[in-house]
Amino acid sequence: MSRLTCRWVVMLFFALTACGSEEGMREQMVNLEAVSVEDPEKQLVNLSEAIERSRRDGSLYARRAMVFLRKGELDKALEDADKAIELSKQEPANYFVKAQVLYLMGRSEEALPLALQAERNSFENASLYVLLSELYLQRHEYKKAERFIRQALELAPEDVYATYYYGRVQEATGDTTRAMQSYQEALMLKPDFVEPHRELAGLYLALAEYIPARAHTQQALRLEQKDPKLWYYDGMLQLNAQRRDSAEQSFQQALALSDTLQAAHYQLALLMHGKGEYERAMQHLDGAAETYGNSLRFLSVLASSYEKLGENLEALRTYERMVALEPKHTYALQSMARLRYRLERPRPQLDSMAVRQRGY
Repeated sequence: MSRLTCRWVVMLFFALTACGSEEGMREQMVNLEAVSVEDPEKQLVNLSEAIERSRRDGSLYARRAMVFLRKGELDKALEDADKAIELSKQEPANYFVKAQVLYLMGRSEEALPLALQAERNSFENASLYVLLSELYLQRHEYKKAERFIRQALELAPEDVYATYYYGRVQEATGDTTRAMQSYQEALMLKPDFVEPHRELAGLYLALAEYIPARAHTQQALRLEQKDPKLWYYDGMLQLNAQRRDSAEQSFQQALALSDTLQAAHYQLALLMHGKGEYERAMQHLDGAAETYGNSLRFLSVLASSYEKLGENLEALRTYERMVALEPKHTYALQSMARLRYRLERPRPQLDSMAVRQRGY
C-alpha cells in the first residue's frame, strides 16, 4: 500500500469514528476512539465483536473495511465496504471507503464514480478530494484534477498530501516551477515525505542540476528502498559521475522492483552495448522499445547489436528505419552500403585444383 493511501485511510478512520449519524451512535459498547490507530489487530477484534452484537450497523462494517484496507487485505475490505453500502446507502463515507479499496486494487475506473457519489452526497473530506484528483490525473483530465485538489487545500490549507498533489497537477500541466514550489512546501510540512523528494530529484535531473538532484535522491533512498524510480535516478547520477558499474547496479535494482521501467531498460541496453554484451543489450532494448523504439540512438544501438551478432539482414533493415527518420544520417547510410555489399557480394568459388587435391 502506498504511503499516500495509508494517509487517506487514517484520515477517513477518524472521519468515520467521529460520525454522528443515528446509526453510528447505536453501538456504544466499543469505544472506537480509544482504539489505537497503530494496532489494527486490536481494532479488528473490537470491531468484529461489535458487528456480532449489531449486524445491521453499516458504520461498523465501514470502519472494519478501513482496517482491512490498512492491512492490505483488500478482498476482505471490499466485502465489508459492500456490506456497509448495503446497510447504509445514504452514508456517503461508505462510498469513499469502497472507492479507496477499488483504487488500491487497480480498479480506478470503478473507483471514480463511487468517489464522485460520495462528493455529490456532501461528504466533505480533504482525503476524498485528493483521491479524486489522483483519479483524474490518471485519466489526464487535468482541469478536474486541479479543481479537486484546490477543494482539498481550501478545506485543509496545510494538508501535506494536498500540497504534494497540487504539485503533481502543476507538473502534469507543464508548470514545473510551481510544481517544485509545491513539493518544497510539502517537505517543509513533512521533511520525511518520500514522494516530494522523488519528484524533485526527477525535475532537478531533467534540468541537469545534479547537486540538488543527488541530495533529494539520497534523502529519499534513506527513507524508502523499494521505489524503482529512485534507483533509476540514482543510476543516472552515477552515470553523470562516470561510475558505470554503480550505475548498472542501480538500474538493475530498479528493474528488480519494477521490470517494466523502460527508462532503466534503455540505460542498461546502452551500458551492455558499450561492454560488448550485445545479447543482453538487445534483451534490454526489447524492454525499452515501447517508449524509445523510434529514437535514433535506440535504433543505432539495435542495428549495431544485430551487426555484431552477425544478423546482417536485420541490421540493414534497422539502419533503413534510421534513414526513414533522418534521411541524411551519414552513419546509417554508410552502414547500409557496407551491409548491402556484404549481403550481395558473390561467394568465392572453390579452387578446382584444391578440390582435386582433397579428392573431391
